[in-house]
Amino acid sequence: MLSGSGSVPGVSFLRRVDPRANERRAERRIAALTASRREVVDAYEVERRRIERDLHDGAQQYMVAAAMLLGEARELAAAQRDPGLSELLAAAQGRLAEGLDSLRATVRGIHPASLVEQGLAAALEEVAERLPGPIRVICPHPLPVIPEGVLVSAYFFACEAMANAAKHAPGAEVTVLLAADTDLRISVVDTGPGGARILPGHGLSGLAERLAAFGGEVTVASPPGGPTQVAASVPLLLRRGEPGVVL
Repeated sequence: MLSGSGSVPGVSFLRRVDPRANERRAERRIAALTASRREVVDAYEVERRRIERDLHDGAQQYMVAAAMLLGEARELAAAQRDPGLSELLAAAQGRLAEGLDSLRATVRGIHPASLVEQGLAAALEEVAERLPGPIRVICPHPLPVIPEGVLVSAYFFACEAMANAAKHAPGAEVTVLLAADTDLRISVVDTGPGGARILPGHGLSGLAERLAAFGGEVTVASPPGGPTQVAASVPLLLRRGEPGVVL
């Protein structure tokens, strides 16, 4: 007989627990957290693009117009044979040109046009040409369409890794390898002395966090004596039970 409490004396009942239930809950929480982080990164990229447009269409155009006016003023000063004024205007025009170059570099760094127009490999080749030392960008096969947030984060990751190699291993050969299947993989290898690591708060650390928002991972292998490999992997397809990027 059952007791008044609805239980059988001397018998305990165990509730069956689905061993997968906790795992599924954890997966849902991880997916929600990843989606939230991705939304933050996407919002950040939208703001970067807005700043880029404002700088290009606003400040940059004003600086170009000012440079043209200074050029006209120099011609007028030369016609009036005022060498002192001509030199002063020439100096002002030179400083303005330097500022314009700096602004253009900033705009290019915010969101390089070549990244959207020509793709990741071509954009990284442009960066490699501007950096000192021998740098090769190898992309054996065409890359698939890559979501913009992943594309921009991957671009800046590779740029930072190349710049670090050029800075800390001057003269070393640097190879950038790009590949993609279910993941986008970027590997930057240099023949320098090794001993590299990611420091909290530095460039690669922040970029690793941005890639993590898309389920990406960053690894560094840099034994004493080299070589150094800085690699990133970002999922492009949603694998079962894993947060990722759906194309």
